[in-house]
Amino acid sequence: MKNEDKRVTRTKNQLEQALLRLLQQKSIHKISIRELSLEADITRATFYQHYRDPYEMLEEMQDRIMNGIQEIINETTGGDSHGFFLRLFKYLDDEDVSAEILTIDTGHGTGYERIGHVIHNNYMLRWGQKFTDDQASQYKYYRYYIVFGCIAVVENWINSGKQETPEQMAAIANSVLPKEKMYLKDV
Repeated sequence: MKNEDKRVTRTKNQLEQALLRLLQQKSIHKISIRELSLEADITRATFYQHYRDPYEMLEEMQDRIMNGIQEIINETTGGDSHGFFLRLFKYLDDEDVSAEILTIDTGHGTGYERIGHVIHNNYMLRWGQKFTDDQASQYKYYRYYIVFGCIAVVENWINSGKQETPEQMAAIANSVLPKEKMYLKDV
């Protein structure tokens, strides 16, 4: 990502905080650019210098979260599922990461769906190479069951106010995985 002028960074931060406040009151579909600009104390013209609409803004915020998760995936592909979950839950617990925005559909799926597909494509597809053609059909459904089951755990933790610590959640998520951990190993 290119270095942005401090004023641009400050303006985008004001807009993001305004969007987060408004999302506590109403859905993204009901937030107007006028309302968002007023909440951020900027002009509509300034808004349009940075974003097309609130959806683009939200997608950019989700993309930043996705990039952080991709870094965790890249650093934990060697089979350490507990380490992966611990880093994931710590990352999503960080107050600078607005994990609550993952529930919102930007038109390309919710953030949780996007996370599921990233995890699926980075981990689960490697495991599929170990199966015969006869097993492939069953495996197709099994891998989505595993990935989106784990994503449901993450989503419920965030939606319930992150009551458990990241350490507790990593242990919980790791405990529900099948004992065979080959889906987290490099091929």
